[in-house]
Amino acid sequence: MIPARVLVADEIEPRQRSSLQGQRTVVAASVAILMLVDVAIVSAAFFVAYVARLRLADVTAAPISGDYLEMSQTVGLVSAVLLALQGLADVERGRSWPTRLRAITSAVSTATVIGVLLSFEADEPISRASLAIGWSLAIVGLAGWRTIAPAFYLTVRRHLVTRPRAVVVGANALGQEVAGELAQRFEVIGYVDNGSDLDGALDRPLISAIADLESIVRSQGVDELIVALPADRREQVTRIIARGFGRSVNVKVLQEFGEHLPRQVELGRFGARPYIGYAPVARVTWVKRALDLCLGTLAVVVLSPVIVGAAIAVKLDSPGPVFYRQRRVGRDSKEFEMLKFRSMCTGADAMVSVLSEKNEASGPLFKIRKDPRITRVGRFLRRFSLDELPQLFNVLRGDMSLVGPRPPLPAEVDKYEEWQLGRLQAMPGMTGLWQVSGRSEVPFKDMVRLDLHYVRNWSVGLDLEIMLRTVPAVLSNHGAY
Repeated sequence: MIPARVLVADEIEPRQRSSLQGQRTVVAASVAILMLVDVAIVSAAFFVAYVARLRLADVTAAPISGDYLEMSQTVGLVSAVLLALQGLADVERGRSWPTRLRAITSAVSTATVIGVLLSFEADEPISRASLAIGWSLAIVGLAGWRTIAPAFYLTVRRHLVTRPRAVVVGANALGQEVAGELAQRFEVIGYVDNGSDLDGALDRPLISAIADLESIVRSQGVDELIVALPADRREQVTRIIARGFGRSVNVKVLQEFGEHLPRQVELGRFGARPYIGYAPVARVTWVKRALDLCLGTLAVVVLSPVIVGAAIAVKLDSPGPVFYRQRRVGRDSKEFEMLKFRSMCTGADAMVSVLSEKNEASGPLFKIRKDPRITRVGRFLRRFSLDELPQLFNVLRGDMSLVGPRPPLPAEVDKYEEWQLGRLQAMPGMTGLWQVSGRSEVPFKDMVRLDLHYVRNWSVGLDLEIMLRTVPAVLSNHGAY
C-alpha cells in the first residue's frame, strides 16, 4: 500500500481557503477575459466586413463611419452578454459543440438585430452585405475561440491553482475508471473501500476501510468525495455522510444507470423521493427526414459522375452484376433490400463458411482484412467507401437515413444479446458514430454502445457532426477493409 501524504489539522483549513480563493480569482479573471475576447471578435468581424465592402465598392479613400464602428461595438457587447446569459461564461462546465454553436448563432443574430435597430438614426445607411459578412465572420470567429478557450482555462488553472483533493469510495472497476478521469482536475489521493470487490491491482493507494472515512476526510483535507459503490453497499457510507465531516466537502454519488442515461434527463421528486426521468429513445422529428431527402438528392446529383464511373468499373473488372443486393434488418426489425456496388466475386456469400476460421471481427460480425473474395476494383471502392454510394437510393426510398446505426444481417441479429437489440430502434444509416470512430477496428460491443448512445441522444446537431466527421474518416481509410 502506498501511503498518502497526511495533512495536519492546522494545514487543512488554510489550504482549503487558499485553494478556493485562488480558484475563484482564476475563474473571475477567465470569465472577464472570455467576455472581452468575445466583444473583440464580434466587433472586429463587423469592422472587417465594413472594410471589405468598401474595397469591393472601390471606395477605399472613404472615411470609416463612426456610426458603423459604434454599431459594431454594440453588437460585440450585446453578443458577449447574451452568451453569458446562456451559460457560456461558466468555464467550469463544458458544453458540446452543437450547444455552443446554437448559443453563438442565437446571440450574434439577436445582437445584430439590436445593433441595427439602435442605428436607425445613423447618417449613413448600413449595408446589408456588410451585416451578412460580419454576422458570418462573427459566428466563425466565436466558434473557433470557444473551442480552444476551455483548454486555455484548464492550462491556466493547472499552473496557478492548487488542485482540490479527492477520494473515491469504491475501488472496483467503476471507481478506478472515475479516478483516472478525475486526475486532470483533482489530486486523487486514493480509494476508501472494505476490500470486498477489489478488481485486481490498484493504480492508487487503498487508504482505509469505509468505517474510517470521516477521519480520512479530515486528516487528508478532502475537498471532493466520489461514491462509486453499487447500491447494495452504500448503507454504511450513507450513514457517515449524513452525520457530516466537520468541514466543507462536495459529495457526488455515481448512479448505476451508466451508459443507459441519455444527455437530457429530468430531475424531479415524487413526494419526498428524488427521481431521474428520461426517454430511452430520443424523439426523432421530421427535420431528419427532410435532411435525408434534401441532402440525399443533392448527393445523387453531385456524385452522379462518380456513381456512373464506379458502375462502369465494376462491370468491366469482373463478371457479375453491377449492384449487390442484400437483405438487411432496419428499424423495428423490419427487413429491406440494401444496395451496394458489387465489390466481391460472384458466389462470395457461399464462401463464408469456408473462410470462417479467418474471421477477424468480434461478435456476430464477419470481417477479413485481406479478404480473397474482394475484386481489384472492389478493394479500391471499399478503401474510400464508394461501394456504399448506391445506398443513397435506399435513403431516398425511406429504408435508410444518411446517419444512423449500420443495418445488420438477419443472421447477425439472431446472435444478438437482448441489450444489443436496442440499436434496431433507430433508422439505419449510411454513416454513424461507429464509422467515424474507426469502423472495422472498433469491437462489436463498443459499436453497439456507440449506436445506443446515438439512439438515446439523437439531435440534428449530432447528425451534422457525424456527417462532418465522415469526410476525414473516409479519406483516412482508418478501419476500412
